[in-house]
Order: sequence, then structure tokens, then C-alpha cells
Amino acid sequence: MSDMDKLSDLRKQIDEIDIQLHDLLMKRAEVVQAIGTQKGDAAGKLSAGREAQVLRHMVERHKGALPKSAIVRFWREIFASAAQLEGEISVTVHAPENDNRFYDLSREHFGMETPISSRQTVMSVLREITDGQASVGVLPIPQGEANPWWLSLAQGEGATKTRIIARLPFFNAAGSDGTEAVIVASSAQEETGHDRSYVVVESSEPLSRSTLIDLLEKSSLKPINIHIHTPDPSVCLQLIEVDDYVAPGDERLVQLADLSDQRITHAWTIGGYAIPLTDA
Repeated sequence: MSDMDKLSDLRKQIDEIDIQLHDLLMKRAEVVQAIGTQKGDAAGKLSAGREAQVLRHMVERHKGALPKSAIVRFWREIFASAAQLEGEISVTVHAPENDNRFYDLSREHFGMETPISSRQTVMSVLREITDGQASVGVLPIPQGEANPWWLSLAQGEGATKTRIIARLPFFNAAGSDGTEAVIVASSAQEETGHDRSYVVVESSEPLSRSTLIDLLEKSSLKPINIHIHTPDPSVCLQLIEVDDYVAPGDERLVQLADLSDQRITHAWTIGGYAIPLTDA
């Protein structure tokens, strides 16, 4: 067999594989539509936890020369298309003037078909989520600035439906520019088995970081980051990122208040995220 014949045979194999892939993609779309029908009113809600579990499984079982990043990008496009089949997903992104980093990050995550709009202020993004004008929002990682946006999610447990449900990018490839963000939506964080959560702690007096860490560890909560907000000495709020899934009403939150000798008046979660993948 000549080299040209060998090349022709290999291309025929590729053609056959492409047909099989296409058939499977069409079959998958049929199943996705059936899932959307089964969900009813819940269709159109982003299943960030489910997507994270699928990607972890695919990356774990992957072998061969094709980069893992390519697998993640391929499935992200599949997820985005599936979301539109179940019920249209729209995204609103915080994009300050002349800064498209969050928009670019969102486009990469949500695919080419998902409607994405940008807003210059964080509050505009949150307002669109609350009003139902957008399915999800993309915002900066919560920090401890003077007037942090996470306060809008910290109005007391149950007072708002908007929660943090994911972190971007989900796959941190080597060579990325380091831009990170969170996804917020009017839905709950989904437990995936490898998660982090954001807990708001309200105290009657300012608490030192060492005191907070000690109380958290005694309550079996491992703190990753602590942001203290004290606009008024009588109202102290701490945003604590913990290394675990923390459900609303988690008994560890009750224990945290009990261990503080009433210095902590309340503790609740405002969501969290599945821990992103890396090249490793």
C-alpha cells in the first residue's frame, strides 16, 4: 500500500468517527430536550455543579495526546448548547470601561451561542439577576474592599435568592492571565464532593482573624480567606471562604455561634463553587 493509500484510509477512518460523533451529539440533544421537559419550571436553571462533575470525570478518564484543555473546551460548548435546548440561558457580565477580561472569560465558559451582555457596575448585574432579566451574572471574586458587592447577598439567610454558584475559569490552564470571577444566580449551590463555600458571620463586636480561625476550626470549618467588614462597631460582618460544601442551615454554622459565647449572633452561607481543575 502506497503512502497516499495509507493517508486515504486514515482519512476514511476520521470520516467514520466524525459520523459517529455527530450521531451521538444528535442523540444527546434529544435526551437534553427530554430532561428540559422533565424539569418543567426548573428548566433554564444553570446546573453548575452537575457540569463540574461531568468535566472532572472526563478529565480523569482522558488519555492520549489530545490536551485536557481541549476536552474541557469541547464539553463546555456542549453544555452551552444543551442549556439553550433545555431553556434559554442569558448572561450579564460586570465589564468596567475598557476592561473586557470578565466578558472574555464568560464567553469562553458559556460558549459561542449563549447571549452575553455587559454592564459597567456590579449593582446593575445583580439587579438584572434579581429582576429576572438575566439567568446568571459574572462578577469579581469577593474581596474585602470598603463597600464590597457581596453585602448585597448577605442581607440575612433567605432574604435573597441570589447566590454564588460557580467560579471561573473552571479549568485553570497554564499560561492564563490569572483573571478569576464568580457566577451568581437565583439558585442554590450544588454539592459536587470537592467544593468551597462562602459563609457570612455576623458578630456583635469586631473579632480578630486569629479568633475567627480558632472558632471556625473548632466548628470543623477550614477557612481559606477571611474578609472583615465593619462599617459600624455594633454590626460586624465577616465573609469567610471555607474549604467544604456548607449547606443552608448546616449544623456547623449553629455550632460556630454556640462556641463564640454569643459574640457571633448569626452565620449563614451565600453559596460557593466546585473547586476548579488545573493542568495537574
